[in-house]
Amino acid sequence: MEKFKKRAVKYLDIIEFGDWKFKLYSMKYNELRVTPEIEKTIKTILPDWIKKNSQRNDFPNYKIGTVIIHEAKDSILVVVNWWVYENVIQNHVYCSEYKHPYKFVDISSKGLRFCVWEMNILWHERNLWVKHVLKKSDNPDWNSYLNHYYVLDYAA
Repeated sequence: MEKFKKRAVKYLDIIEFGDWKFKLYSMKYNELRVTPEIEKTIKTILPDWIKKNSQRNDFPNYKIGTVIIHEAKDSILVVVNWWVYENVIQNHVYCSEYKHPYKFVDISSKGLRFCVWEMNILWHERNLWVKHVLKKSDNPDWNSYLNHYYVLDYAA
């Protein structure tokens, strides 16, 4: 087991396609390791992932969520979350090996969800959802939710 260290985190952009909007974050185990074009790759394949997985249940779907590209110690994880059923996160996790960084496999069925570093972002997103959507349920402030994001440079 490795001793806990902070990880570099960066808010990147909002990805939009169709009616969907996702906040995109980057997280790195090793700040010096660069996987060329990884953001572009995720932006390209995300619509297919969403099309496949957003039909799995009949819950109300707000078509708003987060994507975390985590260049972890041994692999690249992409944690995709979107809000359903008022206050629930639909979650899917994809993984690729560094030797094949653009070949992702859906590992959601293996029960993995998110790690201790990714939880910082998700906790922040949870608090924003409560503040801008649930506490304003008569008139949710979608734009405020989307325009606020996790801003720390390192996930503690």
